[in-house]
Amino acid sequence: MNKNLIFTLLSSIVFLSACSTDFELEAEWKDIPVVYSFLSVQDTTHYVRVEKAFLEPGGNAFEIARVTDSIYYNNLTVELENLVTGETFIMERVNGSDEGYPKEEGLFANDPNVLYKLRADVAKLGEGDSIRLTFNRGDEVEPATAEIQIVGEIEPSRFNPPERITRTRFASPVNIAWTPDENTSIFDVRFTFNYLERLPGQTGFTLKAATWAVNRSISVPNNDGKVVAYEAGWESFYQSLATQIPQVEGAERVFNSMDLIITGAGDELYQFVRVSRANTGITSAQSIPTYSNVEGGLGIVTSRYTSVRQGIVLADEALDSLRTGIYTRNLNFN
Repeated sequence: MNKNLIFTLLSSIVFLSACSTDFELEAEWKDIPVVYSFLSVQDTTHYVRVEKAFLEPGGNAFEIARVTDSIYYNNLTVELENLVTGETFIMERVNGSDEGYPKEEGLFANDPNVLYKLRADVAKLGEGDSIRLTFNRGDEVEPATAEIQIVGEIEPSRFNPPERITRTRFASPVNIAWTPDENTSIFDVRFTFNYLERLPGQTGFTLKAATWAVNRSISVPNNDGKVVAYEAGWESFYQSLATQIPQVEGAERVFNSMDLIITGAGDELYQFVRVSRANTGITSAQSIPTYSNVEGGLGIVTSRYTSVRQGIVLADEALDSLRTGIYTRNLNFN
């Protein structure tokens, strides 16, 4: 399971949902579950986060935020039902910190970091399966639910970009292509730039990496499973390296390879991003609409798939640009 990516996506949701310039931190109390989950056939374990909407009237927001009982349900049952196979599973309540998912420090209580867990070898999800999550809070309260389709494989093109890149001129963008699953509507595309580094005083080289985030939200809402093509400018590639790799006098660096990473998510995330962006900017309305696919609650439940194409190399003129270009000439690449 790609821990960094899934929680980057969750952080993006939080950021986008915080774009409003006019909101209430405290309102009339209602029992509203807030749900986030990205299910994937690639994961060994599936996780769901469920918290309470915040907060009771008359309370101190900063004090209550640090109380575990104020943000988590004590008697919540989370069910995952595969509507294709008819199987239903009860998810296990766990502390995310014990699972390798610590919650970031902040205003809200971070220990325990309550998550609901289901092992993939118990509930074997298939590409295209329809999944329903049900959140039972007891006390004769109507359950909250969310339904999604599991997205499938993304196949990166073997030719775009080519395996051996010889030119990285600013005026000539790199072409990136892939064939997605038809249930995928939004894509995150990035390259991992792998290199060897030896700093002054060190005897050997260390493998390091930098990330070129090409585009975090390429939208293909009417995806029919045909090839998706995207052009990216090489200048932003070199700018990314310059901001991530520090200039160190006497450092020795050697290019190793590049990996293309494409992650796709379902229509639910596309709709969330679309709605969140609809009224941002200088002409935006004061009240920004909120998208949620959780009936009887708030939040996003969707599916994702990540494909990695390894072994892309820079050669000839492209390597010269890395060594002597305006953004990277002081990074000491040999």
